[in-house]
Amino acid sequence: MDERKFQKVAKALADPRRFGILQTIATSNAEKICSGNICDTVSVAQATVSHHLKELTEADLITPNSEGQFKFFSVNYHTINEYVAELKSRLQVE
Repeated sequence: MDERKFQKVAKALADPRRFGILQTIATSNAEKICSGNICDTVSVAQATVSHHLKELTEADLITPNSEGQFKFFSVNYHTINEYVAELKSRLQVE
């Protein structure tokens, strides 16, 4: 994982709301979750949720998928695994 991507993922995960949104998507019973359902789980405006979803998408932690007028999100576990491996390497953890 290059430095830019590592820092982007770290920044995205550092925000408690973004981490909570990522956790909501990851722990939902569905393979993907609609942005409207995500808004129902947090106590912030829809525009704020959209901003956080954009940041998570740009960090490649979630993948958006449009279906008609709805946008669904799923977790990109490849990026998460890659980040964890890089973090362990940098901290010299086995």
